[in-house]
Amino acid sequence: MEDSALSPADLTTHKKLRADAFRTREHLLDVLGAMLEVRGLEISLPDLAKEAGVATATVYRHFDDVHELREEFYRRTVTHLVAEFEETLVTSRGRTAFDRVCAAWVKTSIGWARAATFIRSAEGYLERVRRGDDLLVRLHQLLTTVIGQLVDDGDLPRQDVEYATLTWVTLFDERVLVDLESGLGWGWKKISRHLSATTLAALGAR
Repeated sequence: MEDSALSPADLTTHKKLRADAFRTREHLLDVLGAMLEVRGLEISLPDLAKEAGVATATVYRHFDDVHELREEFYRRTVTHLVAEFEETLVTSRGRTAFDRVCAAWVKTSIGWARAATFIRSAEGYLERVRRGDDLLVRLHQLLTTVIGQLVDDGDLPRQDVEYATLTWVTLFDERVLVDLESGLGWGWKKISRHLSATTLAALGAR
């Protein structure tokens, strides 16, 4: 039923129910992230319901199976990244945009990086872009825009922008973030500084 067909009282109730459903879905995805860090992929929907403190039927109202659950977790994480990057490119460009994107990338990802390592696709990054994964296409466009600006501004030499973007994505891989945070004990600011410098050096920054 369309919202416009509801009475004012029913519309208020309808919106409240939708808000409640959204909060429940977000809670389930938050709990999934915590469970992935501890248990890896050995998670069922009843397991998630128990850990989240909701009825199993509630989980099944939001997700058909574990595959859909993992896919939604992945899409939520990438959506958050894309939103951060889009906001950054509205107010900055070139080297400033690059530094801000790197900082936002690490700061946003560090909390779910370990969980994300368990749900990585077997496809390559560029393969998914070529396939038309909407979120990765948006992410790729944002990153190639920044690389292009760095080249235009003379911060990077002329080069294959797609290869440069793939190099950037590879260095900021979730497993790298996990190693630097847990293995070396680095904070997100130090991680961002080192990875951004390494990326620029790898791309031949002058």
